[in-house]
Amino acid sequence: MALKSFKDLFNLDLTKEVAKRPVKKNSNLQLDYLEWANCIKLLHEHGAETVRYGMNKNENNYPCFYDHNGEAPFVSVWVEIDGQRYEEDYPVVNGIYVVNSPNQLEINRAKQRGFVKAVAINTGLGLSLWIKEEQLINDDKEIQKEMNQDESRTLNDQITRLFAQALTKVGNKETLYGILQSSKEEVSKLYSSKDHAAKKILISKLDVILNDNVN
Repeated sequence: MALKSFKDLFNLDLTKEVAKRPVKKNSNLQLDYLEWANCIKLLHEHGAETVRYGMNKNENNYPCFYDHNGEAPFVSVWVEIDGQRYEEDYPVVNGIYVVNSPNQLEINRAKQRGFVKAVAINTGLGLSLWIKEEQLINDDKEIQKEMNQDESRTLNDQITRLFAQALTKVGNKETLYGILQSSKEEVSKLYSSKDHAAKKILISKLDVILNDNVN
């Protein structure tokens, strides 16, 4: 018996299979989600013979990856269903918040969510729940505001760290501001702004300084 089609799995009634979780701590907004064990059960009930999943590991044989700044942790999950392999990267998050220094429990939770999402994207099972979740989050102004504030704090932290490293490399602030084609006042103003694009541009410039032979 082969696994049912994408359309059939997408249209499954999951009302009795889902659990609920708040979108963030102390929030009244509840999201439906499919737990990893139920996901495996449903795959077998609808035609799958074998289901396996696990995590890819980084160069240090550790199951968590980071961006080039050592931030934004994520896991890389692989899934095999009847010999067909899929992969999915999934961020280590707690609700809508990024977990910057994840422990084993948080990494394992990301693994489970990454597995469920990989299944949804590639087979259709539970995909409707992910679509609904995205719509709810995008439509909630308070959540969007909080997510923007959280991203702004993260970007500010990156600027602070990279600026300090670049300052050590070039030797003095005047030289560094000159290379950045900016000033102390402009950088200070950027910290309190909501211009995430400008913050990312500054981060990119600092990355270039750290990776080039600038003296």
